[in-house]
Formats: sequence, structure tokens, C-alpha cells
Amino acid sequence: MRGSSVQGSSVQGSSVQGSSVQGPEASSRRHLVLTTVGTIVVITLEFFLLTFVYHHWDGVRAQQLVVARASGALFAANDDAATAQIVLGRLSDTLAGLHTDGALVAQIQRAQQRLTSSVRNGALAVADARVSVTQVAGSLEQSQQNMGFEADVTFAALLIAASLGWMAWFRRLVARHRRFQDILTEQKVGIRSDQRLAELIQRSSDLFAVCSADCTISFISPSARSLLGVDPADLLQSNWTDLVHPEDRGLFARQFTEPGTGQEADLRVRLLRSDGLIRHVEGTVANMTHSEAIGGLVVTVRDISDRVEMEAQLTEHAFHDPLTGLHNRRLLTDRLDHALTARADNGAALALLFCDLDDFKNINDRLGHRVDDLVLIEVSRRILATVRAQDTAARLGGDEFAILLERTDPIRADLIARRLQEAFATPFLVSGEHLSVGASIGVAPGIPGQSSGEEVLRNADVAMYLAKDRGKDGVAFYEPHLHTESLQRLELRDDLVSALKNGELVLHYQPTVDLKTDLLVGFEALVRWQHPVHGLLPPVRFISLAEQSGLIGRLGGWVLAEACRAAAVMQTEGTAPTMSVNVAAGQLGDEGFLDEVRTVLVASGLPPDRLILEITESVVVQDLDNVIDRLRSLQELGVRIAVDDFGTGYSSLSYLNRLPLDILKVDKSFIDGVAQSGQAASVTKAIIAMSRTMNLDTVAEGVEHAEQAAWLVEAGCSHAQGYLWSRPVEFDRAFQMLRAYPGGMPAVPPGDPSPRATVGAVAPVGARSVRATR
Repeated sequence: MRGSSVQGSSVQGSSVQGSSVQGPEASSRRHLVLTTVGTIVVITLEFFLLTFVYHHWDGVRAQQLVVARASGALFAANDDAATAQIVLGRLSDTLAGLHTDGALVAQIQRAQQRLTSSVRNGALAVADARVSVTQVAGSLEQSQQNMGFEADVTFAALLIAASLGWMAWFRRLVARHRRFQDILTEQKVGIRSDQRLAELIQRSSDLFAVCSADCTISFISPSARSLLGVDPADLLQSNWTDLVHPEDRGLFARQFTEPGTGQEADLRVRLLRSDGLIRHVEGTVANMTHSEAIGGLVVTVRDISDRVEMEAQLTEHAFHDPLTGLHNRRLLTDRLDHALTARADNGAALALLFCDLDDFKNINDRLGHRVDDLVLIEVSRRILATVRAQDTAARLGGDEFAILLERTDPIRADLIARRLQEAFATPFLVSGEHLSVGASIGVAPGIPGQSSGEEVLRNADVAMYLAKDRGKDGVAFYEPHLHTESLQRLELRDDLVSALKNGELVLHYQPTVDLKTDLLVGFEALVRWQHPVHGLLPPVRFISLAEQSGLIGRLGGWVLAEACRAAAVMQTEGTAPTMSVNVAAGQLGDEGFLDEVRTVLVASGLPPDRLILEITESVVVQDLDNVIDRLRSLQELGVRIAVDDFGTGYSSLSYLNRLPLDILKVDKSFIDGVAQSGQAASVTKAIIAMSRTMNLDTVAEGVEHAEQAAWLVEAGCSHAQGYLWSRPVEFDRAFQMLRAYPGGMPAVPPGDPSPRATVGAVAPVGARSVRATR
């Protein structure tokens, strides 16, 4: 490059400054001064010459001098036609002014015309003009004795004639000066351009390098220091390939050798810094081996590491859950579709597990989003620790997760589902609190070529709801008939909103009996849905829908208020039966539940000690400390607390000792086998004995046979309820039952319709009611 030099590893800007720029400018000034001075000198000499001629020569000599000067001017003009035309024109005018023979003037004018015509035709005839002037000079010399010229030649004519000679010389001098100026200007522009280029390379963050065909570096820009962490001088004569990440060297070799002579190719590789960091770069490699100034391949790259990192983050957000780091729904469905397509040839089966955390909303309502986010993160960790690396674990949203198992079978899918439940069984320690989280898991098989991704995902979702309906914290496999049931569930969920508005919910009441006295001492309120199309629906058909749709609070509030109102009416007959109401986890976790109970008691007029609130073990262990505080507050109101279905959940003496309880209700599954004196009898005896030790009343659920009742009395059980006495009945029949048997409820053997038939409360032996919160 002109005006710059490459030394070492950088462009030396000083080489394009100083004398290299000032020298040509000084020469230009000197040339202009000399030209001007020379011109003045020539004009001055010419002036003195003409003055001398004017005073000492006669007219003919003056004419000869004019013609001679004109001829000299033409010779000086050389091939300059424009100057020749001026000379001939001036000569013609001068001779005419000297009263020269008109023939001579006409000759000069004809020469001028020929010259003008030749210029138009693209040819130059200056030589002809010189011939004409020479002929004029000869004619003057031959006729000087025959012609009388006036000796009085005007100074103006001589001055014009003299100017013809130095005019051509001056024009040539000016033209040469202009050419010299053009050369200097071009040189200065080139120097400044090279200087700017050197400055740009010096300050650019882009990396410029010149390499030989074998990648040896002969020049590298200063930006190598910031990009690679190495002094540019240390990289000279090193191999560019050594700077490339080992995994990208094959790619670099192809890109480097791709461009032909005078061509360029795109380049994108990873470079290794001296400190071990990786920098992503992109640019071009141009083959300039044909250039004398460069003679190599020019590599130009720019650091795009920040852009690559941003692209990676965008990809991460597009396919991963930002909270847990698991894959998201989009990536799961993509992989599911791909797996179903890729396995179509070999028929390898796959399975999808749909996992929904049970009662997770309670954690959110009580502890807030920060804590439930921490729980979700820990859940994700346990999922990843359970499945294989090649399995796809994803968070679908909220507390829903899915796991794609490829090349599997139903047995292994069930095994993974059980392991997930075992992983969740250990309480989560979050923010200093132990939280128990259960999960309902639905499993759906996927057969390549026969299933779509959306279909498999939908089937797994349906199976998950089946697991919830069976009591939560379970595993259920998809079966074809479940799809129809799922559609019905969706319809019921929409109808449930209308049911709350339209008064379609009703309460039925099942009596509780004192086993020692056979007295009817209370009722349990059980909700039913009088559906306009499907008829009377038990709680198992809609309670889980209410929980999932967020309606459980409204539904539970209605049950509590209606049950207390009914119990208050029963108090007017001189009796004081208790009223048991099931409380869902969503209700107990609500901060306003305590105030709601207080308000209902005041509004109904029911004494607080006549209200029994029943909770399940699963509700207790979800958030033990908070449950304890809430139950104590309820007891302070005078309300009694019962644990429902005891023995089927997380039975533990440690939490029983801490809970403020009044009653234990033994689940029907134990009562069914007490008469056979097997394991069920032993467990039931242990529960009854423990209750007596803790000063708790015991209520046996689902008693259907007199033998069971007799065994319970002998074991020390205090209360019972079941079809042996009555199935759940409407309020009017329950009220009638309370009036009919003030002295005690008769236990009628199965098959005998009296006396229960008289109050319309007889139910088939073996039937079982389902309570509101199950």
C-alpha cells in the first residue's frame, strides 16, 4: 500500500505522515513560483524587444518580425490546434492593420479556415498553417523593394504579434504545471486513503490477518490482543489453525481452501483464547494471492460471541421452562411426534407419563408464589433423578409435568411412575418448612404409526384425571373408554358452575349412633348434585372437578352454611345432634376460612360445639404446622375436629400427638374385615385403643352388619355410622328419623325393612355413601 508499511503485527501510522505528505506539496509550490517568475521574465524581455524594434526597424522588418514570431508560435504550439487558430487569427488581423497586400491576408485566412475544418474532422493540420506563414514571410521579402510600407508600425500591433510567440510557450508551461498538479493530487489522495485505511485497521475491533496457503500468519491486526488475548507480534509466523477450536478445524480447513483466486468465502468458527475461553467469530476469507501488495489469503473476522449467547438463550427459552430448566410443552410435542414417526418402521412402543401434583394450590395460597416456585424446582430435580438421560422430562405449566419414555413397555412405564411417587413421598424442605406433595400420574402408550403426539398427550391427561378420581396420589393407565368419560367430565365441569347458581346441589344426611346406647347423636352432611340430565350424582362424580376448576371453595362454603342451618333447625326439637361437615384442603388452606366458619355459626345460630369439621390425613401432612395452627383456632371457637378415613393415609403417631383432635373415624376398609379376626381386626383394635389413650372418640364408618357392630362394642369403639342403621337421606327424612327414635336407633338385621322403611331410610346392604370432600 502507498504511504503505509506493515511492520510486525500492526500498521505503522507514522509512515503515512510527515515528510511523505509535505514533500510533494513543497515541490508543487516551488514549481508554481518558478513558472510564474519565468513567465514574468519572458514578458518583460519581449516588451523590451518590441520597443527596440519600434524605434529602430522599418515597417517591412516589423512585418517580417511579426510573421517570424507567428511562425515560432506555431512551432511551439506543435499539435495544439486551438493555439494555431489563435495565432493565425491574430496574424491576419495584424497584417490587415499594417496595410499589407490583401492577397497575403487572404492566404492566412484560408489557412485558418483549413485548420478549423480539419479540427472538426478530427485531424490536425498545424503543419499546413506553418507552411502558409512561411510562404507569407517569403512573399514579404521578395516584395519589400516593390511595395512601400508605412514605416510607422504601431506599438499595439507589435505587442499583439509578439504575444503570439510567448502565448504558446506559456500555455504549454501551464499545461505541464497542471499535469504536475494532477500527479501531486493523485499522490496525496492515495496517501490519505492509505492513512485512513491504516487508522481503521489500527482501531477496528474486527480482526484482519494475511496468511499463506498453509495458514502461516504474515500479518495480523492489533485487535488480536483483545480477541485472542495474545500480543499480535507473538502470532506472526504461527499457524492460524492452532487458534481454531479443535472441533471446528475440519470446518475451517474446508472454508479456508474454498475461495479461488480473486474470490472470497464465508467463515464461521470458534477460536480459542489464551485463557481457554471460547470466542465465536464470523467473517470472510479472500484469496488475494494474485495481488503483489498482499500475496496471500486475507482473513477478516468479527467477534459474535454475545450474539451467539443471545441466540442460545432465545432457543433455551423457546424450548425450555425458565423456572425449572426442564423442556417445555413445545419441545415435548416435537419429540413425541418425532418418536412416533421414527419408530414406525420397527414398531418400538413408547409411553407418556402425565404427572399432576395433588392439592398444590394450597401451598400457593398459604405460602405464596416464591415458595411454590421452590417446590416446583425441587420436584423437577427429583423427576430428573428418577428417569433416564434419554427420556424427555417436561413441565407443561403450573404443577403439571410429563415424561416421555421411548423404547419401553407398560411394565417399565408403571415402574417409573411408582418410582416417581416414591420420590415425592419424602417431604420437601423449603424455606425451613417440611411440605408433603403427592402426585396423580396418568400413563398412556404410544404406538408408532398409529398414534399422534396430541392424541397420546390427551390420553395421558385423561388417565391422570382417572388417578385423581380414584383418590389421588395414584397411577392409572389409559383405556379407550376413558376418552368418552373424559368428555363427560368436561361437560360436567362446565355444568357445575351453573349448578351452584341454579340451586342444583342438595345435602343428604347419614346418622351417627352411640354404640353403647343406640342413640342417634348426630348426622354427617353429604352433598349430592341433582343434575337436570344425568340425575342424582354422587360426590365422586364432581368433587375432583370442583377442586381442579377452583370451585371447591364456593361448593364447600355452601355445604357448610346449609349443614349448619339444618343442624340449627334440629336443635329446636329438644335434641342436640351434632353435624359433621367434610372440609377440603382448599378450604382449610384459605386464610379466610376461620372467619367464614365464625360467620356461618353466628348466622345459623348453631352452637359451635355441635359442629364437627372432618379433615383427611392427606390434608394434614401437606402442611402440618399451618394445619395445626388453623385447627387450634377452630377449636378455640368451640368447633370439634375429626380425622376422616384414618388408617388409609399417612398414619403417624408423631403428627397425631401434635394435632388438636377430638375424633378419629376408622375407614370402612378396616371395618369390613373385623368380624373375621384377621389383620383388619388387629389394626382396628389398635386404632381404638390408641384413641382411648389419647382421649379421642372413635367413629367406625361403613358398618353394615350386626356382627360388626357387636365386635366394635366389644373392642371399645364409641360411635358408628353405616347402612346397618340408615343410608344418607334428605333433610325431611332425617328430621323425621330424629323425632321417631328419641330413645335410640334400632339395629335391624339386613332384609328386614322395619323400622327403617317407615322413615324411608332403608338402603341395600353393602352400599356405601361417598362424602363431599372425597
